[in-house]
Amino acid sequence: MRPSENLFAYVIVGDSQVPRLNHSLEFLKRFVRCEVVVVAGRCNAPIQHDQIIRPSVEACFDDHQASILLKTNLHRVLGVWDKPSFTGCYLDSDVIAVSPEASNIFSRKNGPVTFAADHTRLARFSRFAVRCFCIAGECDHLRQGIRDKFGIEVAEPDWQHWNGGVYLFDAESSDFLDTWHDMTSRIFGDPFWKTRDQGTLIATAWKHGLERQPTLDRNFNYIVDPMRGLSDRERKGILPPGYTIDASYSLSGDSGLSRPYFLHMINGAIGASGWKNWDDAASLVARMKSCTTAQVGSASGCRTEPSGQRSSHLYAKN
Repeated sequence: MRPSENLFAYVIVGDSQVPRLNHSLEFLKRFVRCEVVVVAGRCNAPIQHDQIIRPSVEACFDDHQASILLKTNLHRVLGVWDKPSFTGCYLDSDVIAVSPEASNIFSRKNGPVTFAADHTRLARFSRFAVRCFCIAGECDHLRQGIRDKFGIEVAEPDWQHWNGGVYLFDAESSDFLDTWHDMTSRIFGDPFWKTRDQGTLIATAWKHGLERQPTLDRNFNYIVDPMRGLSDRERKGILPPGYTIDASYSLSGDSGLSRPYFLHMINGAIGASGWKNWDDAASLVARMKSCTTAQVGSASGCRTEPSGQRSSHLYAKN
C-alpha cells in the first residue's frame, strides 16, 4: 500500500457477517472509485472482493470481541500508523454508500480522529453499553462505569457521544486508537460491561480532551434505526414490514429532506426486504446497474488501485 492513498476499510470476524458485508461492498463500488480493503477473520464464506487481509485471531476472543479489537487496532493491522499522507475511512458492514458524494469524506478529516455524532445521547445510550437494571429511558450507569473502570470523569451526563460506525484516521490517530483499543480490551471479561466499543470510545474521547472535537456531517453517517420507538418487548420477533420507517431523508432529492451520502442501517436491517428504507436503497442500486462504470465513477476523485492479498495477526491483550 502506498502512503498517499485514501482507503476504505471494513472489519468482520465470522461468516455470519459476510452477507451484510457483501451488500455494503456492492453499494460502495457503485458510487465511489477508491481502494477498499476488507479485514476478515475466521471467514470461509465467499467475500465479493479481492483485496482482503485475513488475520489469525486468538481463540480466547469470540467473533464479536475479535472484530472490535481489530477495528480499534485498524491503523496497526493495516500498517499505516506512521504514513503521513495516508487517510483511512473505517466503515461498519451495515453502512452503505448511496451517493458519489461519499468519496468526499476523506477531505473531512479534522483533529486526531473524526467520527459522526450518534443518533442518541449518552444518558439514553447508557443501558445498551453496560449491564444495569434499567429497562427504559435514561440512566447514568455508563458514566459511573467509566469513572470506576478508567478513572475518567465524563463531566456532561447527557453528552452527545460519537458513533463508531464510520471514522477517519491517519498518522495522527495512533495515540487515540491505541487508547481505545487498550480500554476496549480491558472491558472484556468484566461482567458489568457489554461487548461494545462505544462506551470505551466515550472514555477515550474524554481522556484525550476531545469532547469538543468537531464531528462529521450527519450525511456521512446517516443512522437509520428500524427499532426506533419500539419497546424491548415489541422488538422481539418483529419482521421487516413492521420496522419503523425513517421518512426524514430522501434518496431521490425530495425538497426539504436530507440527502445522505452514507446510510447506517443499524440493528440488523441490512438486506431487510419488506422494510421501506432498505427497499428504497436496493432500488437505487438496481437503477445504478444500468449505468456505465464511467458514469458511476465520474463524480469521484479517488483512484482505482490494483488488488492484492495481505496477511496480519491479532495479538491478545492481557
